Amino acid sequence: MAERFTADLLFIIIVLLVAALLGFLIGYYLERGRCRKRIAILDEEIEGLKAKIRSLEEEKRALEEKLRQAEEEKNSLTAKINGLEEEKTKLRDDTRRMDDEITSLKLTIDRLEKEARELRGDHSEGSIATDTPLAAMAHEEFKPDDLEVVIGIGPKIASLLINRGITTWKALAETSVAYIQEILDKDGGEDYRIHNPESWPQQARLLDEGRWDEFRELREQLK
Repeated sequence: MAERFTADLLFIIIVLLVAALLGFLIGYYLERGRCRKRIAILDEEIEGLKAKIRSLEEEKRALEEKLRQAEEEKNSLTAKINGLEEEKTKLRDDTRRMDDEITSLKLTIDRLEKEARELRGDHSEGSIATDTPLAAMAHEEFKPDDLEVVIGIGPKIASLLINRGITTWKALAETSVAYIQEILDKDGGEDYRIHNPESWPQQARLLDEGRWDEFRELREQLK
Protein backbone atom coordinates (compact mmCIF):
# COMPACT_ATOMS: atom_id res chain seq x y z
CA MET A 1 0.00 0.00 0.00
CA ALA A 2 2.81 2.40 0.88
CA GLU A 3 4.69 1.50 -2.25
CA ARG A 4 1.65 2.26 -4.40
CA PHE A 5 1.21 5.66 -2.68
CA THR A 6 4.83 6.52 -3.29
CA ALA A 7 4.55 5.53 -6.94
CA ASP A 8 1.41 7.63 -7.40
CA LEU A 9 3.02 10.61 -5.69
CA LEU A 10 6.09 10.32 -7.85
CA PHE A 11 3.90 10.11 -10.94
CA ILE A 12 2.00 13.22 -9.90
CA ILE A 13 5.22 15.10 -9.29
CA ILE A 14 6.56 14.06 -12.69
CA VAL A 15 3.31 15.12 -14.38
CA LEU A 16 3.44 18.51 -12.65
CA LEU A 17 7.07 19.01 -13.64
CA VAL A 18 6.28 18.11 -17.25
CA ALA A 19 3.30 20.47 -17.23
CA ALA A 20 5.38 23.23 -15.75
CA LEU A 21 8.10 22.63 -18.30
CA LEU A 22 5.59 22.61 -21.13
CA GLY A 23 4.05 25.84 -19.79
CA PHE A 24 7.47 27.44 -19.58
CA LEU A 25 8.36 26.35 -23.11
CA ILE A 26 5.05 27.52 -24.50
CA GLY A 27 5.37 30.89 -22.70
CA TYR A 28 8.96 31.22 -23.83
CA TYR A 29 8.13 30.64 -27.49
CA LEU A 30 5.09 32.88 -27.31
CA GLU A 31 7.14 35.69 -25.73
CA ARG A 32 9.91 35.11 -28.23
CA GLY A 33 7.45 35.47 -31.11
CA ARG A 34 6.03 38.66 -29.56
CA CYS A 35 9.56 40.03 -29.14
CA ARG A 36 10.44 39.18 -32.71
CA LYS A 37 7.33 40.97 -33.91
CA ARG A 38 8.16 44.00 -31.71
CA ILE A 39 11.75 43.95 -32.97
CA ALA A 40 10.52 43.94 -36.56
CA ILE A 41 8.29 46.93 -35.81
CA LEU A 42 11.16 48.75 -34.11
CA ASP A 43 13.52 47.96 -36.99
CA GLU A 44 10.92 49.38 -39.34
CA GLU A 45 10.65 52.56 -37.25
CA ILE A 46 14.44 52.85 -37.07
CA GLU A 47 14.73 52.60 -40.84
CA GLY A 48 12.05 55.25 -41.22
CA LEU A 49 13.89 57.54 -38.81
CA LYS A 50 17.18 56.93 -40.61
CA ALA A 51 15.53 57.84 -43.91
CA LYS A 52 14.13 61.00 -42.30
CA ILE A 53 17.60 61.86 -40.96
CA ARG A 54 19.07 61.42 -44.44
CA SER A 55 16.36 63.69 -45.86
CA LEU A 56 16.97 66.30 -43.16
CA GLU A 57 20.73 66.15 -43.75
CA GLU A 58 20.19 66.75 -47.47
CA GLU A 59 17.86 69.65 -46.67
CA LYS A 60 20.43 70.97 -44.20
CA ARG A 61 23.17 70.87 -46.85
CA ALA A 62 20.88 72.71 -49.28
CA LEU A 63 20.15 75.37 -46.64
CA GLU A 64 23.85 75.68 -45.81
CA GLU A 65 24.56 76.26 -49.50
CA LYS A 66 21.86 78.92 -49.66
CA LEU A 67 23.30 80.51 -46.51
CA ARG A 68 26.77 80.55 -48.05
CA GLN A 69 25.41 82.19 -51.20
CA ALA A 70 23.48 84.71 -49.09
CA GLU A 71 26.68 85.55 -47.15
CA GLU A 72 28.57 86.05 -50.40
CA GLU A 73 25.78 88.28 -51.72
CA LYS A 74 25.74 90.19 -48.42
CA ASN A 75 29.49 90.75 -48.58
CA SER A 76 29.17 91.91 -52.19
CA LEU A 77 26.34 94.32 -51.31
CA THR A 78 28.28 95.58 -48.27
CA ALA A 79 31.25 96.34 -50.50
CA LYS A 80 28.94 98.16 -52.94
CA ILE A 81 27.33 100.11 -50.08
CA ASN A 82 30.75 101.12 -48.74
CA GLY A 83 31.75 102.24 -52.21
CA LEU A 84 28.55 104.26 -52.58
CA GLU A 85 29.05 105.82 -49.13
CA GLU A 86 32.57 106.87 -50.10
CA GLU A 87 31.25 108.28 -53.38
CA LYS A 88 28.46 110.06 -51.49
CA THR A 89 30.97 111.60 -49.08
CA LYS A 90 33.17 112.71 -51.98
CA LEU A 91 30.19 114.25 -53.80
CA ARG A 92 29.11 116.03 -50.62
CA ASP A 93 32.63 117.42 -50.18
CA ASP A 94 32.72 118.47 -53.83
CA THR A 95 29.32 120.15 -53.46
CA ARG A 96 30.45 122.00 -50.35
CA ARG A 97 33.66 123.05 -52.09
CA MET A 98 31.68 124.31 -55.10
CA ASP A 99 29.33 126.23 -52.80
CA ASP A 100 32.36 127.87 -51.21
CA GLU A 101 33.82 128.71 -54.62
CA ILE A 102 30.48 130.11 -55.84
CA THR A 103 30.14 132.22 -52.71
CA SER A 104 33.71 133.43 -53.03
CA LEU A 105 33.17 134.32 -56.70
CA LYS A 106 29.94 136.17 -55.88
CA LEU A 107 31.73 138.14 -53.19
CA THR A 108 34.52 138.94 -55.62
CA ILE A 109 31.97 140.08 -58.24
CA ASP A 110 30.26 142.25 -55.63
CA ARG A 111 33.57 143.81 -54.63
CA LEU A 112 34.57 144.41 -58.24
CA GLU A 113 31.20 145.95 -59.07
CA LYS A 114 31.50 148.28 -56.11
CA GLU A 115 35.05 149.19 -57.15
CA ALA A 116 33.88 149.78 -60.73
CA ARG A 117 31.13 152.09 -59.51
CA GLU A 118 33.65 154.02 -57.45
CA LEU A 119 35.99 154.29 -60.44
CA ARG A 120 33.12 155.57 -62.57
CA GLY A 121 32.53 158.23 -59.95
CA ASP A 122 29.02 157.02 -59.03
CA HIS A 123 29.19 158.49 -55.52
CA SER A 124 26.18 160.77 -55.61
CA GLU A 125 22.93 159.72 -54.06
CA GLY A 126 21.24 159.93 -57.44
CA SER A 127 23.80 157.69 -59.15
CA ILE A 128 23.67 155.04 -56.45
CA ALA A 129 19.93 155.14 -56.54
CA THR A 130 20.11 154.20 -60.23
CA ASP A 131 22.47 151.24 -59.72
CA THR A 132 21.62 149.83 -56.29
CA PRO A 133 18.15 148.74 -55.16
CA LEU A 134 19.14 149.22 -51.51
CA ALA A 135 20.15 152.88 -51.92
CA ALA A 136 17.13 153.51 -54.14
CA MET A 137 14.92 152.23 -51.36
CA ALA A 138 16.83 153.86 -48.50
CA HIS A 139 14.77 153.66 -45.34
CA GLU A 140 15.25 155.58 -42.15
CA GLU A 141 14.44 152.52 -39.99
CA PHE A 142 17.39 150.49 -41.31
CA LYS A 143 21.01 151.50 -41.68
CA PRO A 144 22.19 150.39 -45.17
CA ASP A 145 24.08 147.07 -45.19
CA ASP A 146 23.81 146.69 -41.40
CA LEU A 147 24.00 142.91 -40.98
CA GLU A 148 22.69 143.16 -37.44
CA VAL A 149 19.29 144.17 -38.81
CA VAL A 150 18.88 140.52 -39.82
CA ILE A 151 17.08 138.59 -37.09
CA GLY A 152 19.54 136.15 -35.52
CA ILE A 153 22.69 138.16 -36.26
CA GLY A 154 24.33 140.06 -33.43
CA PRO A 155 27.58 142.02 -33.27
CA LYS A 156 29.78 138.93 -32.87
CA ILE A 157 28.20 136.98 -35.74
CA ALA A 158 28.24 140.09 -37.91
CA SER A 159 31.96 140.37 -37.20
CA LEU A 160 32.48 136.72 -38.25
CA LEU A 161 30.64 137.30 -41.53
CA ILE A 162 32.49 140.55 -42.28
CA ASN A 163 35.83 138.80 -41.68
CA ARG A 164 34.83 136.35 -44.42
CA GLY A 165 34.05 139.20 -46.82
CA ILE A 166 30.27 139.19 -46.34
CA THR A 167 29.89 142.92 -45.71
CA THR A 168 26.58 143.78 -47.42
CA TRP A 169 23.00 142.59 -47.49
CA LYS A 170 23.47 141.59 -51.11
CA ALA A 171 26.52 139.46 -50.29
CA LEU A 172 24.64 137.76 -47.45
CA ALA A 173 21.63 137.13 -49.71
CA GLU A 174 23.89 135.38 -52.24
CA THR A 175 25.64 133.23 -49.62
CA SER A 176 24.45 129.65 -49.13
CA VAL A 177 23.10 128.57 -45.76
CA ALA A 178 25.66 125.75 -45.70
CA TYR A 179 28.53 128.22 -46.06
CA ILE A 180 27.14 130.48 -43.32
CA GLN A 181 26.82 127.46 -41.04
CA GLU A 182 30.42 126.54 -41.81
CA ILE A 183 31.53 130.04 -40.80
CA LEU A 184 29.65 129.70 -37.51
CA ASP A 185 31.12 126.25 -36.84
CA LYS A 186 34.71 126.96 -37.83
CA ASP A 187 35.14 130.62 -36.89
CA GLY A 188 32.68 130.86 -34.01
CA GLY A 189 33.20 127.49 -32.40
CA GLU A 190 30.91 125.36 -30.28
CA ASP A 191 28.91 128.27 -28.83
CA TYR A 192 27.78 129.41 -32.29
CA ARG A 193 26.51 126.05 -33.54
CA ILE A 194 23.14 126.59 -31.88
CA HIS A 195 22.30 129.45 -34.27
CA ASN A 196 20.08 128.68 -37.25
CA PRO A 197 21.02 130.76 -40.35
CA GLU A 198 18.27 129.24 -42.50
CA SER A 199 16.40 132.54 -42.99
CA TRP A 200 19.36 134.94 -43.10
CA PRO A 201 19.85 135.01 -46.90
CA GLN A 202 16.09 135.50 -47.40
CA GLN A 203 16.01 138.38 -44.91
CA ALA A 204 19.06 139.95 -46.53
CA ARG A 205 17.47 139.70 -49.98
CA LEU A 206 14.34 141.51 -48.81
CA LEU A 207 16.50 144.22 -47.24
CA ASP A 208 18.74 144.57 -50.30
CA GLU A 209 15.72 144.90 -52.60
CA GLY A 210 14.03 147.39 -50.28
CA ARG A 211 11.01 145.18 -49.64
CA TRP A 212 10.54 146.64 -46.19
CA ASP A 213 6.96 145.53 -45.54
CA GLU A 214 7.78 141.92 -46.44
CA PHE A 215 10.86 142.08 -44.24
CA ARG A 216 8.86 143.43 -41.29
CA GLU A 217 6.29 140.64 -41.77
CA LEU A 218 9.01 138.00 -41.87
CA ARG A 219 10.72 139.56 -38.88
CA GLU A 220 7.52 139.36 -36.84
CA GLN A 221 7.09 135.70 -37.79
CA LEU A 222 10.66 134.92 -36.73
CA LYS A 223 10.27 136.78 -33.47
